[in-house]
Amino acid sequence: MRRMMNSHQGGANQNNNLSYSLTLLLTCFVALAQAQNPINPIVPKALYLVETEHTQKALTELEEAVKANPTDASLLYYLGFVQIKAGENAKALASFDKGILLNEKEALNFAGKGQISLLEKKEAEAKIQFDKALSMTKSKNVAVLKAVAEAYLIDNKYSVDAITLLNKAKSADNTDPEVQILFGDVYLLQNNGGLAVSSYERAASLRPTMAKPHFKMGMVFERSKNTELAMENFNKAIAVDPKYTLAYKELGEIYYLMGAKEAERAVKSYETYLSLTEKPEAFQYQYAFFLFMAKDYKKANEVFSKIAGAPDVKVHTLRFYANSLFEEASATTPPGDFQKSKEMYERYFKKAKPGDLEATDYVYYGKALQKLKQDSLAIIEFNKSLAINSDDKKLPPKEHREILLLVGDTYLKTKKFSNAIEIYKLLMSKREAPYAADFFSIGRAYYFNTQFAQADTAFLKLIELKPEMTVGYLWEARTKSNLDPDSEQGLAKPYFEKLIEKASAAPDQNKNNLIDAYRYLGYYHYLKKDYAAAKEAYGKLLVLKPDDKDTKDALDILNKPIPQPQSKKER
Repeated sequence: MRRMMNSHQGGANQNNNLSYSLTLLLTCFVALAQAQNPINPIVPKALYLVETEHTQKALTELEEAVKANPTDASLLYYLGFVQIKAGENAKALASFDKGILLNEKEALNFAGKGQISLLEKKEAEAKIQFDKALSMTKSKNVAVLKAVAEAYLIDNKYSVDAITLLNKAKSADNTDPEVQILFGDVYLLQNNGGLAVSSYERAASLRPTMAKPHFKMGMVFERSKNTELAMENFNKAIAVDPKYTLAYKELGEIYYLMGAKEAERAVKSYETYLSLTEKPEAFQYQYAFFLFMAKDYKKANEVFSKIAGAPDVKVHTLRFYANSLFEEASATTPPGDFQKSKEMYERYFKKAKPGDLEATDYVYYGKALQKLKQDSLAIIEFNKSLAINSDDKKLPPKEHREILLLVGDTYLKTKKFSNAIEIYKLLMSKREAPYAADFFSIGRAYYFNTQFAQADTAFLKLIELKPEMTVGYLWEARTKSNLDPDSEQGLAKPYFEKLIEKASAAPDQNKNNLIDAYRYLGYYHYLKKDYAAAKEAYGKLLVLKPDDKDTKDALDILNKPIPQPQSKKER
């Protein structure tokens, strides 16, 4: 989205409110009074409109001015100049020819014809036209000198010629800020940012009410990646002229590149830009991305929906529209319509070429399938994302690990425990040191795959890493219970006891885990004929689960008199 602007003369502000009047706009172009006829007030206004992206309006204003002033051949040059800016070179040439027929002494139209020839790479013809324009005015007409110099901005190889002409213009009028701006443009073409900024600063000092030099300086600093100074100058342009369209655009794009932390400012700046530019519809694509970054998915989708239906819609628009639909559905309570997201992904995959596809595309699509309870299909997509993780499409390590976790969790959810174990192993090998959560995940996969020895190792490691958490003790106790199915060895006992110790601080949050622990301890103590401890455990269980029939039955048995062994005499 970055680009440098090479625009023509700008306008000036009337007062502190910075609204432009024809009177002060005329003063911005006082140097042009050296032309044969005084400049028409519509010219500076039209050139300002071009500068601030209102080219069609500028064309309309100039066409009307031409009709109202049929003897002013200079207006036809400015009309042609704006037509070039609009990409209408054939119309521009016709305007210049018409101007020459109207008044062959108006040198500007010859300069215009030279610019057309230069654009068509007809250098010899261009030189003839430029020489004619300059000789007619004896290289003393500032407007003509500027016109030819600006035409030379097409290529750095003409920069020396441009500087020569601008020096002559400066000698003729050293108060014209546009001459200094053109100097800056030429120096920038030569990659001399320092001289360019110095020229723009001189322009700003010559006309403090002019926004263009500040904007130009901002563009230089932006190109050199000096974000702070770029923003400072764009803001100066806006302070001088609150309607200076392009400054808002560049600020928005800088904020966008600064990432999510500046997303809201990016959106605000870009919305101001869109409110001021002539064709906001041409920039909806960028606007939607700004909204997406700002996590305003609902509004982003409203914009995406308007541009996604175009026959020439960009494939990346479909990708981010699908992503945005997914994010909006995920952000709502209850969750929104993931079907729309799924359908947009499928449309994207249909349009995309192999080189367009990225690993994260399949991740998003897989997540959408998961939300639609299509886990088996989701696994296929997740594995595609891993397969596409080649050198040219390589995922950052963090994203790669996130996808491995998704795949492993989906295998676990769909009871493909062996597959889950292999993926979790791979995930853990990708980390500098496995996380506690990794041991929890692989431990459960081992547990459900009846690999209790391996599960035991994993859960013990989880306890070591997170001794304050109850989950490690719970799953280690469950694992020990399976290693000691008759509870004769009491392998699970110390872990259930530790679970009770940790969980008692928040019994409501750990109710089910406490029920499991007391049930085990009640049965274990019963087996060991420690009936008092068994009654205590079952009693605590009944408090947590008053309607549990098995617990009531166990307590009934324990509350009956326990038969005492008979003495030898009684026998």
